Amino acid sequence: MTKAKTTAEVSQRSDRWFVGGVTTLIVSSLLTISWRVYTVGKIPFGSAWPGVLGVAVVGAAFFMMAIGIALEQRNGPSRVDSNGDSDSSD
Repeated sequence: MTKAKTTAEVSQRSDRWFVGGVTTLIVSSLLTISWRVYTVGKIPFGSAWPGVLGVAVVGAAFFMMAIGIALEQRNGPSRVDSNGDSDSSD
């Protein structure tokens, strides 16, 4: 039971990494795009720190999603029965 519970916890953490990465990607992309729309014709994108920071945060989001995917592949998906108990076919 302890082994199965640990696997479920790791799977949940990998899901959190991936969902956090997707959320960060969406929010930072929207902020970066809105910053670019706001500054069109005013200043070059690369010379203002909000634009560069937005691109960096988008990169961090891809990194978070990669961590989530790597954790999921390393540990494999957790198998859970419909009643919430772990599969004890060991």
